Amino acid sequence: MKYILLFILFVCSSNIIKAQDTLSMRSGENILVKVIEVGATEVKYKKQDNLNGPLFSILKSDLSMIKYENGTNEKFSKEEKTIIKVRSTHNRLIWKIVGGLVGLGLLILVGQR
Repeated sequence: MKYILLFILFVCSSNIIKAQDTLSMRSGENILVKVIEVGATEVKYKKQDNLNGPLFSILKSDLSMIKYENGTNEKFSKEEKTIIKVRSTHNRLIWKIVGGLVGLGLLILVGQR
C-alpha cells in the first residue's frame, strides 16, 4: 500500500514539474518560461524560476517554436522572420525620410532670415 501511494505521489509531482511553457530558439536553445502574451512581432514571458519577477520579451523572429504547458505547439516559419525584418527596415526608412524633411525645413527657415 505504501508503494502505491508513493508511486501516485511521484506521478502527480512529475506532472506539476512539467507544467510550463518552453520557448525554442532558432539557435537551438530551450528556455522554460510562462508565456504571458504573444503579440504580432514579440512574445512576452516570465522566467519559470521567477514568476513574480520582471517581464521579458523576445522577437518572434528569434523563435522557432513555443510549446505550451497543455502540449500544443506554435511554430514560427522563416517567412515570418522575413516579414518582421522588412517591417523593421520600412520603419527605419520612414524615420530617415521624416528626419530629412524636418532638417530641410529648418534649413529653409534659417535661410529666409
